[in-house]
Amino acid sequence: MLSQRDALEACLEAWNAHQSVELPRLDRIDAAMRTPKPVLRREFLSDGPSARHRYVGEFKPTVAIPDDAPPIMWELARKARTNYLPLLVRVFRQALRVEGYITSAPAEQNPWRWWQANRMDARQVGLHDAALKYGVSYLQVLPGDQGPAARAFTPRRMVADYQDPEVDEWPARTVHVEGGTHLVLTDEEAQYRFGIEDAAAVRGIGGLPAMSRQFGSDALSFITADRHDVGVCPVVRYRDAFLLDGEEQFGIVEPLMVIQERIDETGFGQLVAQYFAAFKQRAVIGWVPESEAQELKAGAARIWYLDVDKNEVDIKELTETDLTRYIESGKGARRDFAAIGQIPAGDLGVDAISNISDATLAGLERAKNNRSGEIALAFGEGHEQTMRLFARIADDVEAAADWNSEIRWAEREARTWAGQIDGLTKLVQTEILTADTAVTMVPGLTDQQVELARADARKARAAKNTAAISALAASRQQQAAAQNQQQPGEQQPAAGGGQ
Repeated sequence: MLSQRDALEACLEAWNAHQSVELPRLDRIDAAMRTPKPVLRREFLSDGPSARHRYVGEFKPTVAIPDDAPPIMWELARKARTNYLPLLVRVFRQALRVEGYITSAPAEQNPWRWWQANRMDARQVGLHDAALKYGVSYLQVLPGDQGPAARAFTPRRMVADYQDPEVDEWPARTVHVEGGTHLVLTDEEAQYRFGIEDAAAVRGIGGLPAMSRQFGSDALSFITADRHDVGVCPVVRYRDAFLLDGEEQFGIVEPLMVIQERIDETGFGQLVAQYFAAFKQRAVIGWVPESEAQELKAGAARIWYLDVDKNEVDIKELTETDLTRYIESGKGARRDFAAIGQIPAGDLGVDAISNISDATLAGLERAKNNRSGEIALAFGEGHEQTMRLFARIADDVEAAADWNSEIRWAEREARTWAGQIDGLTKLVQTEILTADTAVTMVPGLTDQQVELARADARKARAAKNTAAISALAASRQQQAAAQNQQQPGEQQPAAGGGQ
């Protein structure tokens, strides 16, 4: 195990490197995914006629607004934000759901029971969501009171160091923040926990200043070191793609943030034009109403009667702004978003169609399904590594060394259920697949349902075999009874056959 001083230095080095390099990028992605909050209040930057104002609060517009713009412009900027980035993540997240785990290990050693015990059926959603947004997420598994215990982290809360990020299966060390008050260093032997406290309180007792943007001038103080004896740093990294340079982690959101800003800018321009210039306007030159009531009366009147010299007054009409070009520009930006994100343009409201066949729908979703399959390959490796880690901690030797295991994903493509079942039936009838194998390929069945179906099939086969054996025994008994019954006058042949 590391000494307290070495553990403190390793923890601080890893976390501060993460703070300075990765966290700013991750924070930008997180901000891009959030729903804009209302404008809170206006703040003046100076006094006098040249006073400029700005709106403060959580809302930060993605479009350029002049400092002297009227307040309504800020509210229009907030309303113009039509954020498709959460929809992008949701489309792929909903296409990725683990339904089972295929392993050659004995049933009593199948790590799937630990997956169920850790409620990973539901928690996988957050694990996949973080990996899709940021390009990476982490699952830590440690020995617990009831068996292996899993805990998921986003890269904003955990950093992992690898000697070779592309080759190494396990990290050399990880650091994660816990509750905003603790930093935890994990290696192949133990977990080292540090408190984040005021620097003056820990001076002289081995504390090190945190010196990070998140914790300011606070210091780290050693609390405990707990051995886990797993033999590896028990953290599994999930990536949306396995690239040759392991540190390349982009996710599916970052490449589309610029296009999302273009969509917002087009929507803002359309709202401004709609608010200020979407209707015809009149300009009266040479006449000013004497009161507000007279102005309202003139504005509402179908015919104007003005008691003025016609040579001194000129009435002009200003045409309205054509919004069609804004609408077409928005559609073009959304098509670019759909093409680069590999999702159907109809999901973004562009050229939506209805009443189509399953085959046509499958064709429209081909690009999305291709990319979902690529992501599933990368996530599947992470899940298989997690299953082996479950087995390793539970001392299930065969399952921990099962490199031929495979994750079973839920079927999400646009295919008819009856057509798939018909295809599986024909494969069983032609003896290409056995019934036990075919049942694992039925869409929508979980591992528990598959095992229940197999058990029912075994019971049915056993009952059928028992009935067949009983029928055969009864038939033989009838034949023996018939042979023993002699017709009257019939003689038995001599045993030797002589005279």
